[in-house]
Amino acid sequence: MKNIVFALLFISTFLNVLAQKNPEDSNFEVEIDPIAFALQGYSFHGIYLNSRIRTDLGVFGIMQPVGFNGNEGFQIKTQGVGVKVNYLLTENETWFTGIGLGYSTNRINLLESSEVQNQKIIGIGAHLGYRWFMFENASNALRNLYLAPWFSIDYNIPINDVSFETKNYNQQIISFFPTIHIGYKI
Repeated sequence: MKNIVFALLFISTFLNVLAQKNPEDSNFEVEIDPIAFALQGYSFHGIYLNSRIRTDLGVFGIMQPVGFNGNEGFQIKTQGVGVKVNYLLTENETWFTGIGLGYSTNRINLLESSEVQNQKIIGIGAHLGYRWFMFENASNALRNLYLAPWFSIDYNIPINDVSFETKNYNQQIISFFPTIHIGYKI
């Protein structure tokens, strides 16, 4: 796992160096995911933008709805960290695509017995999204506010297996993750 993290950090740094044009091309952004908060969780992201390359480091946690991942009778709380590298496809910084790597822990509770198991997962995926600057023509600070609907398709690698005495739990290997972020360009 250390090799994967090192490789992604190296690639991200290398792409940022290649993308450097001048100091005005770089800035920082912050994002939150309101859906995570609605699901009794959190989602905070710090993003470094250099030219058209965005490097995103985030922390997240949610309480998944029962049965959401296809495992009826389980309550799952997910917490983790992730890094994403995005490329802005257009000069006006709207469409983006990229890759991501995440490490998370699922706290899996079998509701019928209150038995709890923890599963650690590494997720690798590709994503596509759009940034909409709602007030881009404003002459005040609102011009830097944006919405970013995006989705990812992820390959999930369980680090450890979990087993329950009375019911089977199956981690999805391929997952589809749609969401929307609220962001601000600093």
